[in-house]
Amino acid sequence: MTGVDEAWRLEVIGAATGCGFAVTPTRALTCAHLIGPGQRYCRIASLPGPRAVDLPSAFDSDVNPIPDIATIDISGHPADAVAPMGPAGRPAVGTILDLFGLPDRGPEGRRSRARVAGASRTGEWIQIDAVHGHTAWVEPGFSGGAATDAATGLVVGMVVSADRSLSERSAWVIPNDTLVASVPWLAAVLADPLVGDPDYVAVLRYLSARHYTAALERFHGLHSRHRRSSDLYYYWALALLQGIRPANHSGEVIDGIERLLGEACRLDPGSAHARALLALVREDYYGLRSLPMPGRGGHHDVATSHVSTGHATEIVGHVPATECLTWRSLYQRSMG
Repeated sequence: MTGVDEAWRLEVIGAATGCGFAVTPTRALTCAHLIGPGQRYCRIASLPGPRAVDLPSAFDSDVNPIPDIATIDISGHPADAVAPMGPAGRPAVGTILDLFGLPDRGPEGRRSRARVAGASRTGEWIQIDAVHGHTAWVEPGFSGGAATDAATGLVVGMVVSADRSLSERSAWVIPNDTLVASVPWLAAVLADPLVGDPDYVAVLRYLSARHYTAALERFHGLHSRHRRSSDLYYYWALALLQGIRPANHSGEVIDGIERLLGEACRLDPGSAHARALLALVREDYYGLRSLPMPGRGGHHDVATSHVSTGHATEIVGHVPATECLTWRSLYQRSMG
């Protein structure tokens, strides 16, 4: 249906055929009206067997179509093929959105582009209008598809309905804040969109395998979407070290790593793991050269006492500065 980079887009087959998108490795979202009255199962083209569906009790296609949202069990879906979810808000008026649908059930699908016009009468949905010059438009088969911000690539809502008039060329999207109201489990995902980004999942996988160059290739795309996420800069710094102790890097590389970790700490002053990694980098690089240590303040334990076991294990595994007091303190933390 789509390329490997968009394996999170799904073909949903119920009473009608449309789209869906994997939000986690076990849960996907689609439109309730695709499932059919009284039905609790559907099929996903890329997965075997019938799939259980959970619909909001308030949904009624005739009386109350607003919560037109269904959760699908997609157990067995690839763990790293999840949609790059945006924040729990809604796109501003004028935002350009990219859309994808399956209007003719063809294997290739169809793409379209729209502009946010404003809220619907109830305020629960948002209206989108065709962007001049893009002839493909929303029709049956687009329902349940992710609407992504054209500038960031992040999912900001789900296509739900379209005006059948060829002259009007308007459609509606359920924005993320409305999705959360009907699907409470989604709130945890949207609280930190970085966690669900496929590139971030790939970075963690590459780091675990010590494929640092492959991990580094993902960060510029991640930065364009998650520049306000502290952990983005923490993992970027960890990848830049490439499994080599800081003392063996050039001053230029260390300067870049310090800037990344400084931004991580600025965005989240409570990030104990970012502060601990910065302390370790500085202790190893400057201490080994007997140079004045920038930002030094307090005993090394202050930087490590609140680091989680997982992050401590992560740091000592990737930064082999075993003589440093900070490293030894982190090693003790990694032992639980």
